Amino acid sequence: CAGTIGAIGKNGKGVTSVNPDPSKFSFFIGKGLTNSGSGSSSGVLEAVETCKENGANIISMSLGGGGFSTVANSTYAAIYDAGVLIVAAAGNAGTSAYSYPASYSSIMSVAAVDSNENRASFSQYNDQVEIAAPGVGVKSTLPGQGLPGDGSPRDGSYDSWSGTSMACPHVAGVAALVWSHFPNCSNKHIRQALIASARDKGAAGCDILFGHGIVSAQGAYDYLKEKGCNFEVVEAQGGCDQFHDPPPSTTPPPITQPPITQPPSTPPTPVSSPTPSKAPVVAPVVPPSPPGSCIGISVDIATVSHSSEISWSIKHFLNPLGDAIASGAGFTQHDASYNQNECLEAGVYTFSISDDSGSTGTGTYKLSLVNGGKVFIEGQLGNDKEHVFGFVSQDTVHVTDSCGNSVLSGF
Repeated sequence: CAGTIGAIGKNGKGVTSVNPDPSKFSFFIGKGLTNSGSGSSSGVLEAVETCKENGANIISMSLGGGGFSTVANSTYAAIYDAGVLIVAAAGNAGTSAYSYPASYSSIMSVAAVDSNENRASFSQYNDQVEIAAPGVGVKSTLPGQGLPGDGSPRDGSYDSWSGTSMACPHVAGVAALVWSHFPNCSNKHIRQALIASARDKGAAGCDILFGHGIVSAQGAYDYLKEKGCNFEVVEAQGGCDQFHDPPPSTTPPPITQPPITQPPSTPPTPVSSPTPSKAPVVAPVVPPSPPGSCIGISVDIATVSHSSEISWSIKHFLNPLGDAIASGAGFTQHDASYNQNECLEAGVYTFSISDDSGSTGTGTYKLSLVNGGKVFIEGQLGNDKEHVFGFVSQDTVHVTDSCGNSVLSGF
């Protein structure tokens, strides 16, 4: 991670980085996890606070694990309000579950894309994802095996890794680079510049897969060069709510402040941490779908008896032999509730649910709209069932049973 942020460039060795000139920045490494990548939320918080106390302007956390903590949320918020930009890996479970600390609103949650700018299959997607960056097959530096003075090798090596842990330092590095050119900006100005200038991917505008888009160093620089550092910023919301494009103006635009041209000062100090642990699975939330974007649906399975035989899938109605665009299986807990949120474009789909146990009373299933919670498909587990449903918009859905009989139309 440190190599992605600041590996020295133009020296004929290894790899380069987002900030290849070591004279323009410095590292402070806050060790919150062990060399094997294990640790505790309190240990990570202690490392973060140590970084702040040592003058860090940017904190980069390629880690995740544990659930929501009120104490951690308040601590990160206080550090953010004190002027530190915090960036963290969105998580590698490939689900819509929240991963912490990335999903705290004061932290920029970073998703991963591949070299073709497609979302990485392992990358978390939820309403706190704020921005995306390269995270597949990223070649960077590896640390040595020991500590200074213990006789262990310290020269390290290089390797290509994948994960939102590799995407996170790209965003932290770009933040450091841009901030070095606009030292009068606050952390909140830098955050807004990064997301406002990100290259849009996926559904038009911000979405749960890419956030506001793929980070762009040139775009963020141009944004601040045009606007300066006195524009109004949004307080910590996270995800798509962190920034909204202003509506088109019918009056002449105001005169903007001239760009700041002071020479770069000492840039912010990023801090890198080890590879994340697997993110916990918690009840996710899909944000309201903007016009022309996808429609959030929630699939809920409630089990009674052992239910590993249960599976479900959603396919395009006109392509029944094609790959499922969403699916779920492995519901192994007794008396448990499972939730999975998906985002679908307007169209017609087939929802199939299979229960190979052959017994009744194994539980229930339902599909509902995330916006408003309206249930449009529900039933009892115990045998195979199929439903066809179609979306015209967020407020209009048509559902038929497996025989083609209309069972619900509109809301």
